[in-house]
Amino acid sequence: MILKELYELTENMLAAAGVEDHRFDTDCLFEDILDADKVTLLLHGDREVSEPDADRLMSAAEKRCSGIPLQYILGKWEFFGRTFFVGSGVLIPRPDTEILVEKVIEHFAGQNNRSPEICDLCSGSGCIAVTLKKELPGAAVHAVELSSDAMPYLMKNIRHNEADVKIIKGDVTDGRLLENFLDPDDFGEYRRIDAVVSNPPYLTDKEMNELSREVKYEPELALRGGMDGLKFYRIISVLWKEILKDGGLIAFEIGFEQGEAVKDILQKSGYKNIAVHKDLAGHDRVVTGQAYFS
Repeated sequence: MILKELYELTENMLAAAGVEDHRFDTDCLFEDILDADKVTLLLHGDREVSEPDADRLMSAAEKRCSGIPLQYILGKWEFFGRTFFVGSGVLIPRPDTEILVEKVIEHFAGQNNRSPEICDLCSGSGCIAVTLKKELPGAAVHAVELSSDAMPYLMKNIRHNEADVKIIKGDVTDGRLLENFLDPDDFGEYRRIDAVVSNPPYLTDKEMNELSREVKYEPELALRGGMDGLKFYRIISVLWKEILKDGGLIAFEIGFEQGEAVKDILQKSGYKNIAVHKDLAGHDRVVTGQAYFS
């Protein structure tokens, strides 16, 4: 089969299976598996595709038709201009999360703090922690993750992107994790850090029951945020405030309908300078605040 015929077959398969962005997905599969981009298709569409290559392409297309996310099939995805490895057991990096990273970077640029200490909770693939370390080279960044399934991807992405990020394995709702921040020079006291950042699980029980078939392949641990989706915001805002400096930043990614609720949680937890930031579609996407103790 020649290249352009295989492309048409693949695109038609994905369209018939209800894949919304079937042309984009076909382009991605062709580039990844056959090293054939749009220019190649235009100039060399009559090129014969070997049987093994055609079989690999068809196998990938069948997986996509079954609902397996494109990112899992490719095994990697781009975030903030860098490549991150993904697969079953780890949340797929999304463009909306780049807004969270941008707000953290802006905060420290405004403070002229070149060496902040930052803790990324529910780190998953590590896309937030790694990006913050690369964009703020002087920062000391910690990535906290519970899932044993996500951990290999977190480790691989740190190595691949040559980011000096420290991993802490554990449950962000467990106060014993704060022992990692005990001050060696002040017995029983915590070392105070500059920022706590998180894209926590925030889907409600109702939303979990209405997931698209693609999202159902992603780990429930990284998605389910309790009955109202706010469980992790309530716990993190109180528990992890214990290690924030006076004026320290807390920054959350949120669901687009959770802006006022998370803002209220931060207000009741004693944070100041609380702001809700919108994504490119105009939806509430990030909430930031600062911890003050006087």
